[in-house]
Amino acid sequence: MSIIKKEKLSNLKSIDVALDIGSSKIACVVGKSDIGKKTKILGHSLITTKNVKKGYVVDSKKLEIEIKNIIDNVSKQTEIQISSVKINANLNESKSLFFKGSIEIAGEKIDNLHIQSAINNSKISKIDNDFEILHQLIRNFNIDNGTIVADPINFFADSLAIDIYQILIKKNYKKSLQNILSNIDLRIDSIIAAPYASSLATLTNDEMEMGTICIDMGSGTTSICMFENNRLMFADSIPVGGSHITNDLVSRLNTSVDSAERLKTLYGSVISKPSDEYELIDISVIGTGNNEVSQTNLSLINSTIKVRAEETLELIRQKLKEYGLHNKKYRRVVLTGGASLLDGISSYAQMIFDSQVRLASPINITGINKDLSKPQFSTAIGLLIKSENTGDFEQFFHEKKQNSPKNTIFSKISSWLDPYI
Repeated sequence: MSIIKKEKLSNLKSIDVALDIGSSKIACVVGKSDIGKKTKILGHSLITTKNVKKGYVVDSKKLEIEIKNIIDNVSKQTEIQISSVKINANLNESKSLFFKGSIEIAGEKIDNLHIQSAINNSKISKIDNDFEILHQLIRNFNIDNGTIVADPINFFADSLAIDIYQILIKKNYKKSLQNILSNIDLRIDSIIAAPYASSLATLTNDEMEMGTICIDMGSGTTSICMFENNRLMFADSIPVGGSHITNDLVSRLNTSVDSAERLKTLYGSVISKPSDEYELIDISVIGTGNNEVSQTNLSLINSTIKVRAEETLELIRQKLKEYGLHNKKYRRVVLTGGASLLDGISSYAQMIFDSQVRLASPINITGINKDLSKPQFSTAIGLLIKSENTGDFEQFFHEKKQNSPKNTIFSKISSWLDPYI
């Protein structure tokens, strides 16, 4: 929790700091939540970084300096001394696991104990020693073997079944993040899957309810999140993003990274037109040292972009197929992230996923200015507004852990001493 200079102590819990460590940028946003109102932005900052590639840290010392600088900047803006943050987790090497649990209840009124019993009957498998749980939640409730309900509490039923979803991340990845922040005197309040956060910031309530795929197209990674019935159904990521398009242009056009990025931003499109063949673009030639310029046609630029964009979206579709989710029909696809600004990408996504597609920026927050309304801030805004309970019943798994029996003499003594230490 952040230490506030000019806020009363009673308001401390309403202040949150989100830190999005991306593959090309670091974003920090500070917000305040008032009871019954949406989170309000107090300050923000964004810087570029070359110390994260494809979601992985490549130079921790330099990254520490960058994070400290952005935290200091936001701290000065808001007059808040920041001591802890919410951060995002890259899902490139994550695992998704699915389990079912059920109980017979003979016409009883369902309460929390019934849900806990169904969880206990789910036979959740032992976690691999290299991984730990990032999110563990209930995707669906099914009563009397047929009716799916949002919340089964106070329903009378003969049976209750639940679908449980786990997202696992590597322990060493988490420990590395903790170490980087610890070295600059920051604690982690919570770690949230990056695509989960992006979805919370960009999807409308109707989209979360009826079933929507949110694709966050970043620089080094592209992630996916599926929502239905206001719950997270699935989340994952691939190590391919907008920077791969830039690198393809560098290789094919023999130009610099900065020049390729400029070409992609100003002229590039996933959709080609017949006239592209005749439209010539000036490009700088790499390695000449005398600002030599050559020309290429727009058709070559766009064909290069199209190949990589098509591969990226197809890899996302293959990720869904890997988990048997590719045949599930969702009415909408929402694109966000910096690479979603590429001209024509929404039309291409509509063709691949056979769904309505819209481009999205953060919407579920107040006080957004022109800078914050960009897709690059979607993950940071989502981190900020993610509460401990977003209707996914994740708290039941915390309760199960807290209420586990303590059998040893030492643990009993320890339990007795808990209120006093």
